[in-house]
Amino acid sequence: MNFNVNFQKAKRNYMVLTFDDGRIVDGKTEQYERVIHVGMPKKRVFTMLMDMQEVLVEKGEALTTAEKNEASRKLLDELYELTAKILSDNLKKEEITTEWVENQFSITEIKEFLEQYIKFINGEASNPN
Repeated sequence: MNFNVNFQKAKRNYMVLTFDDGRIVDGKTEQYERVIHVGMPKKRVFTMLMDMQEVLVEKGEALTTAEKNEASRKLLDELYELTAKILSDNLKKEEITTEWVENQFSITEIKEFLEQYIKFINGEASNPN
């Protein structure tokens, strides 16, 4: 007996994000609305989330001001890199760079995005379909 599973037809849900962005058209910067459909996380994103936990522990264990500052810088860099990786897992397979995220998001917006992304993940994980 053979089982045939076709993942091409599996229903996938996406978190839809909309941004004001700019692009160069005929040498001029043109504003447009950029829509990114982000999918459920892959292993790489979960690994990055676990690595972030380690950085938080390092920051908590830092004794000197220099160690605390270094841990804060590392955490900030990893937050922006994680956000870029999450956004790059999109329906169009469009690569989102850390530089774009740095230009687009404040740290408060990163926090809000990650909170909403976790809600999206939890909602999808509890969805029986």
